[in-house]
Amino acid sequence: MAKNTYKLEGTIGNDHYQTKLVTRSHHLVADEPNELGGEDLGPTPDELLLAALASCKLMTMRMYADRKEWPLEKIDALLEMEVDRSELPVQSRISCRLKLTGALDAEQQARLVAIADKCPTHRVLTGQIEIQSHLA
Repeated sequence: MAKNTYKLEGTIGNDHYQTKLVTRSHHLVADEPNELGGEDLGPTPDELLLAALASCKLMTMRMYADRKEWPLEKIDALLEMEVDRSELPVQSRISCRLKLTGALDAEQQARLVAIADKCPTHRVLTGQIEIQSHLA
């Protein structure tokens, strides 16, 4: 598979902890909840991570079902993440509960769940990640 490159710009000023994010023509806001000193104006970074994973899984399943012409009407996903930052490396566990609506047989349902775990974001998160930070 080919390499893909994605870009996102982020900016934070003196507002605790409102972060403005721009990717292509899309503007997002990340923030922390009130109890952590933020204004709760948007999802937290961890919630954005879950959003990326959920949307990728759902889109991948939808594309697969469409290609197979399966009678998938709707997919609901509930993702929950537990993070233990008390030790290094940080230990994290993500649970993804999927609900499929449509006249799908057990084999089709099982295949869609397996396909969800092959989405690009799932593969990034379970693969080897190198992150480098540099001054501009």
